[in-house]
Amino acid sequence: MSFGALKGLLNGLPAQAGRAVDHLPLWLFNRRGLNVLDASASMIATWLAWQLRFDFAVPHNFLPTVRVSVLALMVLRPACLGFMGAYRIIWRYFNLDDAITFSVAAMPPTLLMLLLRIGWLHSNPKAVLPFSVILMEFGLFVAGGIGLRALRRYLFEASLGISASSNSKRALLMGTAEGLASALRQISFHRDIHVVRLLSSDTRLHGNRLAGFRVSDGFQNLAKYLASERVDMLLVADVESDSVANAVATAMEYGVEVRLLPLAAHIIKGDVRISSNPKPELALKSAVQIANQPHEEVVAAFSERTVLITGAGGSIGSELSRQVCDLPVKQLALLDQDENAVFRISGELSKIKPEVVPFVADIRDREHIDRVFAEYRPDIVLHAAAYKHVPIMEHNCCEAVLNNVLGTRNIIEEAIDWNAERFLMISTDKAVNPTSVMGATKRMAELTVRHLALSQTEPESATRCACVRFGNVMGSNGSVVPIFLRQIAAGGPVTITHEEMTRYFMTIPSAVQLVLQATTLGSNGEIYMLDMGDPVKITNLARRLIEMSGLRPDHDIKIQYVGTRPGEKLHEQLWSDSATVTPTCFPSVLQVDQAVPPLNFEHELATLVRVALSRNDTHARAALVEMPINFGEMWEEASA
Repeated sequence: MSFGALKGLLNGLPAQAGRAVDHLPLWLFNRRGLNVLDASASMIATWLAWQLRFDFAVPHNFLPTVRVSVLALMVLRPACLGFMGAYRIIWRYFNLDDAITFSVAAMPPTLLMLLLRIGWLHSNPKAVLPFSVILMEFGLFVAGGIGLRALRRYLFEASLGISASSNSKRALLMGTAEGLASALRQISFHRDIHVVRLLSSDTRLHGNRLAGFRVSDGFQNLAKYLASERVDMLLVADVESDSVANAVATAMEYGVEVRLLPLAAHIIKGDVRISSNPKPELALKSAVQIANQPHEEVVAAFSERTVLITGAGGSIGSELSRQVCDLPVKQLALLDQDENAVFRISGELSKIKPEVVPFVADIRDREHIDRVFAEYRPDIVLHAAAYKHVPIMEHNCCEAVLNNVLGTRNIIEEAIDWNAERFLMISTDKAVNPTSVMGATKRMAELTVRHLALSQTEPESATRCACVRFGNVMGSNGSVVPIFLRQIAAGGPVTITHEEMTRYFMTIPSAVQLVLQATTLGSNGEIYMLDMGDPVKITNLARRLIEMSGLRPDHDIKIQYVGTRPGEKLHEQLWSDSATVTPTCFPSVLQVDQAVPPLNFEHELATLVRVALSRNDTHARAALVEMPINFGEMWEEASA
């Protein structure tokens, strides 16, 4: 037997022993059974104390005293333990307080023997009860009794470990020393939670062990561990509100559940209310269900293909990367201008599929993008890179045009020039009758895809180009859900722009699964729309999230209306009134048929890009108004 196998066998013995103890007769652990165990422990402790006192050669004149003391303590110890409540202690959960209770309950017989010893010395100086025997007996009995109870707890917790299934959740625990210790005590009795790492802001704890677990690092490195380890759940124990808010935001970015574990003292004081785990998707009245396995058409389309994903480090791009990584692709190239984002997602996926290639590149840099295409010749291009924050883009119109429009043109032209099989751009419902710069640039990007798809001269070898529109995705960077959760974690208020505002919502995994389905369709510049279900009133969403956190809207957490921001609509549209919507072979993917770009679209596109390159936001906005996207009228209406 190898050393590793022997070590594994030895490590498993406590768990097996714990399972065996669980199958012992129940009477052994009732009151009578415990009396017998403690009486036996008292007998052994008394006998051993006498033997140790006289080096295992007790004189004959002491033997009557030995018999009397053994019999007396076998009766007195259990009786005293029962009278002082020691038998109300549950052995499986034995702790330090219970050990102190047991020790105090075992003390009266020892005090009685000390009094007898003092009186006996004067009446019978030859047959005395030695002080050393009295003290050693007490120490041996207490050690034995506590040892039995501690062993029971140890074997019980070991048995929980062996019965943990492969579906147990891997948890990362962060908090103060007191919070971590309290949380670990709670977790130790839950077989479906496996703690993989501890984080604390107290630098004195770093590198030390707490309840058998090593404290690794501070809160600032939470993202590193979420990216490098398979973590299913983040447990936050006794952390200041700012750190909780940051932890919630980081965990949402990585799709990790967050649960708050407040200290009992805080609950009693009323500082916190008991909180459940707020799952954002449960706040929706209806949600698009996703399949457990990818559709067979998706598997066939991606099989043995080289796939390039732009914006791979973002919320949608990273989930796209994960789901594509699960498909039988030959190679996966991840492109993003954010070095940290590329590092996180490539580090996560390279453990699953070694053929993951990270690129740090700007989609506006045509020469660099051309080198990427020339080297890897992607068969499928999924274009998720975009500037998407509406209020920010209102003040950065030129950057929005250059990234969302020029960048998209660069990517699709390279895909066509290098004969990629498929190109798909992720768009937004804000492109429908746009009232914001971001929506207008995404609508121009849609028209660019449509224009270049129709301009291909060899239809038999043409790149299949398409766009996919959907609304808000829960948990994506900058969406309202993680913002609301951070505000709730910080104690509020939850800020909403307008009481009547509505949005369409979908979870990131379901949106990405439908995007991959749309990619397989035979397209020539078509726009597809994901079935988003019914629109959700933002106020109702906020209230449900507060209630799911175990709190009361308008009482524990205030809701504050701050007014609509520039470019925002009260209600989004999935398609324009003039569009024709038809079903596809995928139930939740619809095709939106709209007019083709005007004949002079190439000239108008070039004009828009040229103005944006001048870095004059006022002129760029004016140029957007002149584009054939109905932006000027909608923007003026929204502003009014």
